[in-house]
Amino acid sequence: MKRAVLFLLVAAVTGGLGATAGQDDPGKKELAKFKGAWTYRSIESGGNQVPAEVFKAVVLTIDGDKFTVKDGDKVVQAGTLKLDPTKTPKAIDAKVSEGQNEGTVMLGVYEFDGDEFKACFDPEGKKRPTAFKSEPESPNFLANYKRSKK
Repeated sequence: MKRAVLFLLVAAVTGGLGATAGQDDPGKKELAKFKGAWTYRSIESGGNQVPAEVFKAVVLTIDGDKFTVKDGDKVVQAGTLKLDPTKTPKAIDAKVSEGQNEGTVMLGVYEFDGDEFKACFDPEGKKRPTAFKSEPESPNFLANYKRSKK
């Protein structure tokens, strides 16, 4: 798998969780759960598992509606997030303002579980996934994250 595909997936998950509406906005409230640093447990792209060595140094950091994906000290992707937890599955948009997929709004779905979450994105921003899977020949990627204890 190409490193570019991995970074796009990571950025998509982290790039669009913020809500801009009032304080009663359920997306804004949900964003608080994502604050902090996240490591990747697994990534699947186009139906193929991405080898762990490709993403072992990659960290997703979320602060408010802003996200940054770094591989070591290098920024791979950055942007803002927008969540809609009222949808089934819950919706996430990552608006990429820097790095791979710059200018794209990656459409995705997510599921949060304590110190872990998973997200599936269309990095091209054409069609929101409806399930947590990455099919062969599909641009979609599926990433599983774990909160970093650092």
